[in-house]
Amino acid sequence: MNAKQLDELSMQKVVEKLWTNTTPSILALFPEIETIKGQYKTNIDLLDNFYNGQNTNRTGTALSKEEIRTVMSQQAYTIAAKTCAYAIAIDDEELQMKVTYTYSSFVELRQAVVANTCQEIFDIARDLVTELTPYGVSEASLNELRESIRQFRAIQPKTREGIVDKKLFTSQIADLFEENRKLLFRMDQLVEMVRFEQPLFYEQFNSSRKIIETGNRKLSLRGNITDELGQPIKDVKITVETKKPVSATSTDKGNYQFKGIPGGVWAVTYSKLGYKDQKEFLAFTPNQRVDFSPVLQQEVQKQAVS
Repeated sequence: MNAKQLDELSMQKVVEKLWTNTTPSILALFPEIETIKGQYKTNIDLLDNFYNGQNTNRTGTALSKEEIRTVMSQQAYTIAAKTCAYAIAIDDEELQMKVTYTYSSFVELRQAVVANTCQEIFDIARDLVTELTPYGVSEASLNELRESIRQFRAIQPKTREGIVDKKLFTSQIADLFEENRKLLFRMDQLVEMVRFEQPLFYEQFNSSRKIIETGNRKLSLRGNITDELGQPIKDVKITVETKKPVSATSTDKGNYQFKGIPGGVWAVTYSKLGYKDQKEFLAFTPNQRVDFSPVLQQEVQKQAVS
């Protein structure tokens, strides 16, 4: 459910509450109002249920998958870097080429490929675990990577099922909104009958029909960007990769913020010349703020060999 739909649902709930609190003597002025009210309330309850189901699929399963992917990628990258250091020490160019990666390459790999890449790194390091022990690669660290790969592969089918469920919820939500709009139109016509007979109720009803747009005014994301020494970094470009990506730049104190980010799980990238790009997957819920403060690592400048 998007921000506009949530705002519309809030309006519908206000109207439903007004009818619930209206005295029987006024209700008696409106033909068939009990039938209309009953269907209207049923639809609102269903919308709440469908929203909870849709939100669970969007910010539950998807977020878990991305969290597992991040951990798995970090583990594989670290083991690859240590194996690469070993390869350089023994002057094994073939091994060095097999385990040379940038972290951004893990972020950019497709879902179907990233687990296979991590598995290849695991297989190489497992065969060299004795030689890699001085570099910090242990059986325990390899087992952790293997478990992350297993978890990531296990959750893939669940995520695809979640996408199907999300589409079904979205379609049903749209149908319920359309039905309630028709019921509201009938209510509008009924209330016009008592415009002068019941002016107070008429005014209350029309006030309750106003949709208050809240999604674009509240902070969706804020944070403070620092380096590894805890110093703020200014002029970092932050991009939230929604369907229509939005960007901002950090202040002199490293602060940044966004408003009106639609609900869902979106990639957020942080980039600045001289620092390693960082990508995080964050879950957004309309009208709720996410606080995230990344620590950026400086790029290692390679020295020219004379």
